Amino acid sequence: MRPTLAGARLDGMAQTLLGYVDDITSAVREAAASLVGTVRLGLSPSLVPGLAGYLEERFAEEHQQARIEIVEALPMFLGEWVEAGRLDLAVFTHRPGHVNPHLSVTAVGSDEMLLVGRNGTLAALGDHVTPGVLRSLRLVLTPGFHDLLRASVALGEVSEDIGSRTDSIHMVRDLVARGEYCSVLPYTFVRDDLDAGVLGAVAFAPALERQLVAVTRAGRQPSPAARAVIEMAEVRLGELAALRGRVRPSEPPGWR
Repeated sequence: MRPTLAGARLDGMAQTLLGYVDDITSAVREAAASLVGTVRLGLSPSLVPGLAGYLEERFAEEHQQARIEIVEALPMFLGEWVEAGRLDLAVFTHRPGHVNPHLSVTAVGSDEMLLVGRNGTLAALGDHVTPGVLRSLRLVLTPGFHDLLRASVALGEVSEDIGSRTDSIHMVRDLVARGEYCSVLPYTFVRDDLDAGVLGAVAFAPALERQLVAVTRAGRQPSPAARAVIEMAEVRLGELAALRGRVRPSEPPGWR
C-alpha cells in the first residue's frame, strides 16, 4: 500500500516532530549534566597554595556555565559559615574529637607535616625528627598544628608549652623564611619554598600527617557543583601526595 499525498505529508510532519522530541530530550539531559551558577568554597589558608589555583582553572575549563568563588579563612569560621549557608562547602584539616552534627564530613586526602626551617638551618639534624630535636629548636606553631603535633602518638614526649603560637600561617612562614624560628608545616603549603630552596625540611618517622576533609551542611545532598569540587580536590590532593612520594628520594634543595 502507498500512502495518499495527505498521509505522506502527515508522516513527514510526524518524523519532524519526533526529531524535535529527540533534540529536546538531549538538550534536557545536557542541561541537567551541566553546572550553572556559583559554588562558594571555603579553604583554610594552608590549602590555598595547593588547591585554589588548580580548582579555579579546572572548574573554568570543565564547567563554563558555572563559577567557583573561593574564600580563605580559618577552619573554625569556615565550619560556621557552611552551617549558616554562607558557603556551599569548605575544605580544611580534620580535628579528631571535634564533631558538629550540623555538618557532613567527607575525607578528601592527607598531607604530610614537616619540620621546616630556613634552608641550611636544619643541616645538622638527622634524617628524621625526634622529640629531642623539637625541644632543642625555637619553634613557632599555629594552634591547630600545635594540637596535631601534641596528639601524635609517636611524639608523645612533646610538652604542652612547646613553641610560640600565632593564628597566621603566613606569619609563621615569614618568620621561618627569615631564620628567626623553625616550625611544623604541611607539605602542600611549603612545597614551592622547598623547590626554590628558600626553606629546608626534615620528615617525621613515622610520617606525621594531617587528614583533610570537605564539609557540607548535614541533612541535605550537596549540589552537583559542590560534588564536582570535592572530586577535584580529591584528585589534586592525590597528585600532591604522589609528587611528595616521588621527590623524597632525590632530595631537592630544601629536603633532608
